[in-house]
Amino acid sequence: MNTILSNDLALGSVSKRKPSTAFNLSLFLPGLGQVYCGALGRGLLHLCAITALIAVVVFLLATQSAPPKTIFITFAILTIIPTAYSALDARRMALASREDYRLKDYNRLSVYVALIFLTLPLLTGLVLSVRENFLHVFAMTGSSMSPTLDEGDKILVRKDSYRDRQPEHNDLVAFLNPANRRQTWVKRVIALPGDTLEIKEGTVLINGAAIKEVSGVHLDKANLPAITIPDHHCYVLGDNRANSSDSRQIGPVPMIALVGKVISR
Repeated sequence: MNTILSNDLALGSVSKRKPSTAFNLSLFLPGLGQVYCGALGRGLLHLCAITALIAVVVFLLATQSAPPKTIFITFAILTIIPTAYSALDARRMALASREDYRLKDYNRLSVYVALIFLTLPLLTGLVLSVRENFLHVFAMTGSSMSPTLDEGDKILVRKDSYRDRQPEHNDLVAFLNPANRRQTWVKRVIALPGDTLEIKEGTVLINGAAIKEVSGVHLDKANLPAITIPDHHCYVLGDNRANSSDSRQIGPVPMIALVGKVISR
């Protein structure tokens, strides 16, 4: 009897796998429920496959000219479906496990925590990479772009829009204020390199012709002598002209200061 007990202890403790625990673990981190059920290789495969899928989808969507809603919906679908499959697969494995399942060396809380902490930096780095290189959400401050954009409005800025081309007239752009690079401003592009710009009683003239203002712009009675926009610069104005600090105060904005194009509001 003592010999049998010793052999049982050497084989490891017995613990029936719980379907709810397996499901929730893989729902929290795909593959973790499989590890809990004793399938280490299968769990790591789920984890690596879903992480790679998210990375590829985010990269492809962020580098294509897709509408923001399409980006978010596609990302959600291609994240939720594989995660749900992983969770259901883990639950199925737990239901099929033996009553006398013997714990593996990696069936430990410390291993589960280690997997989480090894994966979180990867996912965090992916999110930060998207934020830094492709898409970023800003909150509007002030009323310089009212009524187009009001204070508190959330806007989505595409940060790769001007990497290989310059903005177009009337683009809404986010840029670093050349006078204080810790401030990000949002204005409308009015003039581009080579344009001659003049403002008479609030009317903007480009190369001698009055521009057609977009709907909602609030004009003022400002005047500005004719200037020619230098290379690699653009001239920006707020839509609420009487209450906007823009190129009239800070001068033409260097293209290198552009953060990206506002694509959603």
